[in-house]
Amino acid sequence: MRKALVCILVVAAVGCQQQCPFGKLDQYPPAYMAALEAARVVLTRHFGGAVVDKVHGLVESSSLVRANLSSKFRTRAVAKVFQTGPERYDVEIRVTNDIEALEPTSLGGPWNAQDWRAVGFDHLAEAVLNTEVAAQLQGQTVTVPPAAVKSYFMFPPAAPALPMRHRDLLRPNIPDPVRPPQPAPKAPEAAPKPAAEAPRQLRTASLFEQHLALGDEHLRRRDLDNALLEYQRAAVACPQSPVAHLSLAGVWTALRRYNAGAAALREAAAAANGRPVAGTDLARLRRPAEELSERLLLLKGLCKQQPNDRDGRLLLAYHYILAGRADDARASLDEAMRADPNDAAARFLAQQLGPARS
Repeated sequence: MRKALVCILVVAAVGCQQQCPFGKLDQYPPAYMAALEAARVVLTRHFGGAVVDKVHGLVESSSLVRANLSSKFRTRAVAKVFQTGPERYDVEIRVTNDIEALEPTSLGGPWNAQDWRAVGFDHLAEAVLNTEVAAQLQGQTVTVPPAAVKSYFMFPPAAPALPMRHRDLLRPNIPDPVRPPQPAPKAPEAAPKPAAEAPRQLRTASLFEQHLALGDEHLRRRDLDNALLEYQRAAVACPQSPVAHLSLAGVWTALRRYNAGAAALREAAAAANGRPVAGTDLARLRRPAEELSERLLLLKGLCKQQPNDRDGRLLLAYHYILAGRADDARASLDEAMRADPNDAAARFLAQQLGPARS
């Protein structure tokens, strides 16, 4: 009996040690703990609290539970810390909108069990939170209110097909971050402030380039979902640059979401604010070449079947520009501007072509 009890204790100890990736439960690498802390800080900033699981590298948080006549609902975020190299760790956050559903029970009792079910991912909230946690890992604090960022994933339908209470379930439920009170601005001595902001701008530009590079890599592998997510993170990190929006327009076109692609072109026009896109950026947007040819073929067929589709005309002109076919791009833009002379996206694309040849 005593030997059996000893064997059971030994097996339990070995299983507990295998469950912890670091051997002992109280010994964790400093970089691992720093990643957990960064995730905790970001989720606490948005949700007011977070639960940290050091053994499994998880940080969980959720919004306050709200309710309507049919069900209860909430927004839930889970951050996972994973190793990317020797003494290097990164964080990935996933956000879901959950409802409390009734589960039928086979026990024969008068009550049904209740459980939470995820009804969809909130990709916009994920982009905001992942951008903030990436900045937190680099030692800076970046707060982006979700209400200030337009979603590329949730466009309002022309005619609502669901009752209002159901559509409310899918709206982002992350409150705006609580910022500490700012001191009153001082008079003239605040002049050197732009120089102090320079390091933060450099770090933000670094995040922007990282997300762009990851999006390019996913696009090269034809992983359109992850490419879309990385380009959206780039747009959140540097909203004043049109390059991320132009990249999103290409991915939306590859997914045959032409309305969303045209909306991304209009966002790019607003971000450019009259400035032309650099030639090096246009050269990067042309890759990969086989993807560009496939999109052009689909857009030409769309515009032939639906000549009055303004969004299709805009995207066709944009892809003609990427393909170096300036005359075809001008012809497509002329038709788009004939339908709407005040279309900012069409004027922005025409600016990339330069003056017409006589």
